Amino acid sequence: MASTDVISQVLDSITSTKLQELSKLRANFELGKSELLQLVDAEEQQSKRVLLLLEGGEKLCTLEDLGGDTAFSAESIRCFIKQAQHDPSVSVGLQKEWEVDLRRRLDVNSLRFEYAEMYGNLVTEWLENPLVNKDDKDDASYQAVGRAEMHDQRSTWESYVFKPLETDTAAINSYLDQLFTSSKYREERLEVLRQTTRDFEESLLSEEQFDEDSLKWIIAGILGSDGITDAKRTALTDFASNKTVLKELADVLNMRMRNLDTWSWGVEGTPVEQRRQLNGRYRFYHDEDLLQAMFLRYIGCEWSAQLKASLKTFAESPKTWIHPKPAMTKAEVAQWSGCEHALRTGGAEQCVQHKHARIWMNDVFLEQLQSSADETPRAYNDDDNGDDSDDGSDAKTKSPQRIIQKVLRLLETDIIMKTRLGEDVTVVRSDFKWFGPSLPHSTMFTVLRYYGVSDRWIGFFKKALEAPMQFINDGPDAPVQVRKRGTPISGPLSDMLAESVLFCLDFAFNQRTNGAFLWRLHDDIWFWGDKSTCETGWNVMTEFAELMGLDFAEDKTGCVQIAADGSQSTSTSSVLPAGDVVWGFLKLDAKSGRFVINQKQVDKHIKELRLQLSSCKCVFDWIQAWNIYATRFFTTNFGRPANCFGRAHVDEILETFEKIQKQLFTNEDDSVTSVIKKMLSDRFGIQDIPEGYIYFPSAIGGLEVQNPFIGPNLVRESLPASPQVYMDRFFRNEAEAYQKAKETFESHALKSGHKVKDPVDFLTFEEYTRYREFKSAELGEAFDLLMGEPVPEYLNLRVFKTRRLRHDLSGPYYRWILQLYATEMVRRFGGLDIVQPGLLPMGMVTMFKKSRFQWRD
Repeated sequence: MASTDVISQVLDSITSTKLQELSKLRANFELGKSELLQLVDAEEQQSKRVLLLLEGGEKLCTLEDLGGDTAFSAESIRCFIKQAQHDPSVSVGLQKEWEVDLRRRLDVNSLRFEYAEMYGNLVTEWLENPLVNKDDKDDASYQAVGRAEMHDQRSTWESYVFKPLETDTAAINSYLDQLFTSSKYREERLEVLRQTTRDFEESLLSEEQFDEDSLKWIIAGILGSDGITDAKRTALTDFASNKTVLKELADVLNMRMRNLDTWSWGVEGTPVEQRRQLNGRYRFYHDEDLLQAMFLRYIGCEWSAQLKASLKTFAESPKTWIHPKPAMTKAEVAQWSGCEHALRTGGAEQCVQHKHARIWMNDVFLEQLQSSADETPRAYNDDDNGDDSDDGSDAKTKSPQRIIQKVLRLLETDIIMKTRLGEDVTVVRSDFKWFGPSLPHSTMFTVLRYYGVSDRWIGFFKKALEAPMQFINDGPDAPVQVRKRGTPISGPLSDMLAESVLFCLDFAFNQRTNGAFLWRLHDDIWFWGDKSTCETGWNVMTEFAELMGLDFAEDKTGCVQIAADGSQSTSTSSVLPAGDVVWGFLKLDAKSGRFVINQKQVDKHIKELRLQLSSCKCVFDWIQAWNIYATRFFTTNFGRPANCFGRAHVDEILETFEKIQKQLFTNEDDSVTSVIKKMLSDRFGIQDIPEGYIYFPSAIGGLEVQNPFIGPNLVRESLPASPQVYMDRFFRNEAEAYQKAKETFESHALKSGHKVKDPVDFLTFEEYTRYREFKSAELGEAFDLLMGEPVPEYLNLRVFKTRRLRHDLSGPYYRWILQLYATEMVRRFGGLDIVQPGLLPMGMVTMFKKSRFQWRD
């Protein structure tokens, strides 16, 4: 863990104070306990032994809290002892049991102190062993060393960022004219877009933009990003709670907005730091001055929200976007109309085509842009494992990871449905190579001008992009270089500039493919359907990339063709790209049509995980590396379980996690549990550590090691053995619905008794099923079932049945943990709390864990 000065110093001070107090409390308790037990041992009369333990124990600790579920009442024991003075039915044997119970409660408190002290020592060990030695890094002779790919990726990054690429602006304008002015109506919509942009610019420069309210959401946005240092994070947190400071900041920032034309970075270089991500890629973070960061964030957020609103209005206008419709002849329309009274058709909202359109518009279209300026930041992060709710339909409520997982479910659902309906499916996935650093400035500014952005604002964007930069890894004498291409790492201004260009790809793809969906999440692109449409779509992609000065990432570009059910093979294509269709650790298998785990990629990351774990100098580092890498990163990149993936997907996840542990820990009996137990035993001399201590949350004194096997097991039994059961049900339901509709139609004709002017025959079954995606309610139901996610199983707890569970233990994961370990933990510690609340700086430890974690280069 790279401990930063402010937080680590505060945590060190708090920990030191609490450990000193803990040491005094433990010493006083153990002294009092020893003296009490000596008195008890010297007493021969059993009733007096019990009373001594009771009276003395109550002075030392709260005895009632140390017995778990065992019924205990000090007042009752006193009454029973008085009764025993006269009543022989209160036997000596019973009184001995009370003594044993009281002694056990004192021993439990000793054990709690022992584990509290060990936890404190773990925190101390953590603070004393930063991953990066600050003194070394500040030394003038400091020179960063790292693995080869670190230097290779920096070299590639620099080859883009510091060398401009001038694209053909005349050709780009011609391309845009073909898109936006191909009809009089679209030309009118384009003029509305341009006028909206002019109006927005005027409002942005004619009013005071910064005040206490806007600064609070600006600061919240910066704090929510992962590029800020902890020292600046602390400063911003202080700013947000100080009205005087906020007023002064607003004055300065409003002054900068009024003098937009003279804004500049200054000659000194903005520090840039290269950091490794779990996926093996390095990112380049800008450590901007706080005033500059707030100013640019506000402008980026306002422009991002404005661009999304105006482009969405354009796309939703009639006659701009092409929406697929069934290719029905007039005769077919008439026949369907004549049979409509008997049919249970899906209608607009129930059909599969409408469900696709709703997901695309609400979750995918321009998802990287902000819906409002003050929206919570949502940076795309391959390492993220956000647990956002997937109940809402607005993309701003979901993390990018949840959105891509939804797209993966959608793809698998479509493959299952289409192949069972007798269609081949072609799937294409691609990604732009080094998209952020490689996007030419001339491309961005040409597109912005086309949207009506003034030269004044384009001049500002040009200055904002052409930032002077200095690599902090190279030491204080590193040269200052100016950006000439690309955008900084993801932020609202960078997102706005990039999405302004990529929207043109969305529009072109829609027009040239006659309404096919382009499932684009920033520069991560997916599309699928029949081969001919995908070939057209790929031609759109290649034309766009060449014109805009972009390249495709070969390792993320590929195509898979999946044969219809019962068919042996599909025809090949010379147009579509070669390569596999992959995401995370998933690879789309052409033969089965399902995503499988790419074990070669897993093996590569097992080696990396072993390296990271071996570099950890303390137990907390080791646990955090395990939780982030072995649990969160692997789990996220295996894909979320879903009905369309079936139970086989979960079984494969469990088998792969088993393989990960076996390869990480070479000894046959070793596991995460045994390795951590051995570390604790070797360093702190504590033996017989209960497993619950390893997995219980830190809020109650546990180490909070995450168990990756629990999540899949929680949902396994809720998943279908095979997702094909939903299509089997669909075919049955469809046949029954057709037969019922036919009978209704025929009975209606008999009851009417009069001749119809233009009678129609009822649809044949082939006619009835011809437009399923646009008409079938039964197919819409199958779609919803396939897209569904399993509900985690809630175990019925055997322990503490009558006690209200703490909020942090009430979720399905910790209910499972409790079911596994609570019985032993209650027996050992007298309850679920391993450490008495307040003895240790749990809150500070939690906050420290959330600060930047640095992986070994």
